[in-house]
Amino acid sequence: MLDQFEAKRFLYQEEAATHLLHLHNEALAYFDNAGNVCVGRGVLAAFNKLTPEAVYERGAKFWRDRLPTDQPGRQQ
Repeated sequence: MLDQFEAKRFLYQEEAATHLLHLHNEALAYFDNAGNVCVGRGVLAAFNKLTPEAVYERGAKFWRDRLPTDQPGRQQ
């Protein structure tokens, strides 16, 4: 995830989670109750720690670099 984010400066959740899902480990990725593929909590915590200036666009479901106009906090 980190390599992809650093290369493009953004990363879609579904792209990352789908890649992790192919590793067949529910700790890395799983399907939620609504059927959405999600990044595992441990992976997400590590990614957040490694990318402190990234923000998550909740509506579009992707991470991107923080902009000067962003509100405080991780989610926008």
